[in-house]
Amino acid sequence: MKIKRPSSFKIKNATVKRSGFQRKKKFNPDNPAAAGRSLFISFLSLFVLTAGIVQMQNHIKELLKYGSFTDTLNETDAFRSLAVSTDNYNMIQAYAEENGMDDFDLLSVSFYMNDLDLVSDPLNESKLQVYKDIYEELKAKKEAELSMLSESLRAIWKDIRYFPVPASLINDKATVSFDNSWMFERNYGGTRGHEGTDIMASINERGYYPVLSITDGEVENIGWLPKGGYRIGIRSPSGGYFYYAHLYDYAEDYQKGDQIQAGELIGFMGDSGYGEEGTVGQFAVHLHLGIYIETQNNEELSVNPYWVLKKLEDKKLSYRY
Repeated sequence: MKIKRPSSFKIKNATVKRSGFQRKKKFNPDNPAAAGRSLFISFLSLFVLTAGIVQMQNHIKELLKYGSFTDTLNETDAFRSLAVSTDNYNMIQAYAEENGMDDFDLLSVSFYMNDLDLVSDPLNESKLQVYKDIYEELKAKKEAELSMLSESLRAIWKDIRYFPVPASLINDKATVSFDNSWMFERNYGGTRGHEGTDIMASINERGYYPVLSITDGEVENIGWLPKGGYRIGIRSPSGGYFYYAHLYDYAEDYQKGDQIQAGELIGFMGDSGYGEEGTVGQFAVHLHLGIYIETQNNEELSVNPYWVLKKLEDKKLSYRY
């Protein structure tokens, strides 16, 4: 049987017309212009594809982040660690003031967008501009949650004025030191995490160092606790509870409801506690500082005072002692 050959067909590299479409010529490596165009198109296609993938990844990432912005964010361990460096905090304050924002709203968004860690990486104006834009989105989508986080940070930071131990005018050896001992193991009364920061005295003498109130506020608790010894708790105007423990003595016969001014002498550093009332000498002289806030599910939730104290290091008053 004789097979009928098509009217046109491809022989070697020739272009043939078949059934109404044009087949492209083979790539000619001896043509530099064609090679360059082909290479450029390949790179352009790769760039567009990569940019699209990155954009999609960023979009998904932001969706996931916003999804984790809940009304219990201020109760997480990461939030309670309160990792906010002084430099980043000051930059947020300055930027918020320049741009007519509430600094605690901007602090909330910056804190959240950095996975609740504003210590590891420095902020800059470009980042803060992005966070300002994200704030508007969060305000529209998560207003209640944003307000809750902002109010928690306000309770901690807004009212702080002075470092709780003043500098000595007459004894340059009367210094103090403190480390980030948040949630370090403690054993008195059972194994637990350390919910505060200990300000240690270089002169281990009870009653020697004055203790000042960090904030304005109202005396909410006073007297003996087995763990804290002689303590005083002061509620600041923005709602933070500042707890000063292991005191040797009080500056006055304070009563619940008494008003306190920031920088006011409230007592003297000691080593009271870990036993019945009057127990001393179970540890070195120091001031235990605790900070507590009220949240949706906690009347009194501890947060790490270390970074607050770091911010106040250069806000020391001076006393003659």
